[in-house]
Amino acid sequence: MKFPKTASAGIVLALAVAALALGGCGGGESSDASSSSSNSNASGPGAPSSGGSSANAAGVAGGGSRNDAPAAAADAAGGVGSAVPGGSSSAAAKHGSTVPQPKGAPEPGITPEQRRNATVASLTLQSPSSQSSGGGPQVLPAEYTCDGKGTSPAFRWRGVPQGSAELVLFAMNVQPVNGQLFFDWAVAGLSPELEEIEAGKLPKGAVAGRNSFGKVGYEICPEGSGETYVFSLFALPKKLSPSQGFEPLALRKAATEASGNVGLLALGYTRG
Repeated sequence: MKFPKTASAGIVLALAVAALALGGCGGGESSDASSSSSNSNASGPGAPSSGGSSANAAGVAGGGSRNDAPAAAADAAGGVGSAVPGGSSSAAAKHGSTVPQPKGAPEPGITPEQRRNATVASLTLQSPSSQSSGGGPQVLPAEYTCDGKGTSPAFRWRGVPQGSAELVLFAMNVQPVNGQLFFDWAVAGLSPELEEIEAGKLPKGAVAGRNSFGKVGYEICPEGSGETYVFSLFALPKKLSPSQGFEPLALRKAATEASGNVGLLALGYTRG
């Protein structure tokens, strides 16, 4: 059904008057509010909540700009101060309470000399000659005992502190014999530049002590069916320089008093 042209013109005029009345005193901003409303309606039922458009409209109706919309929305929800006890401002709530700074002189930092003298808790000591036991200590093969060739196993280590002057190596029974420490091997004079020694060999400058069997050199030979042995490598800040055939107990005491830098390795041996 078609309306007469005069009726269409009347309807258009009435809509224009209504739009001007709704625009209020916002001046040029009224077109922005209409545009925001149109965009909100155009978004359809599946669009997000129109809270943003409402906030914009609230800001425009109050004579402000769109940038004032969040403040208008907060005021409409109960005022900015309502979110903070005592009506404090949002800025105060954001920054929170201040924490008093401790008074007094700051802690002194570590000096270069202290850093140089700082010790390492332990070295890493390993033996390529050992075998896995599947749970307990690694196994020392019979080749490195009196049941085999009786040669010393190979060793590798890491973590020698800078400035070390000498390395010393000990092999001892876990269980004391007749209430005394039992030494199977003691070697001093190892260069701190070394990172390993080969099986059955000692590097140049190394000095062997007298073991608890009464012999100079290496010997592992359990009395019973087997034993667990502890190998310890000390990194010393100064040379002890013992002579060939030295007493291992006295050297070990001097090494423990001179340095806390030590690597430990336990190897077990069981006769087949």
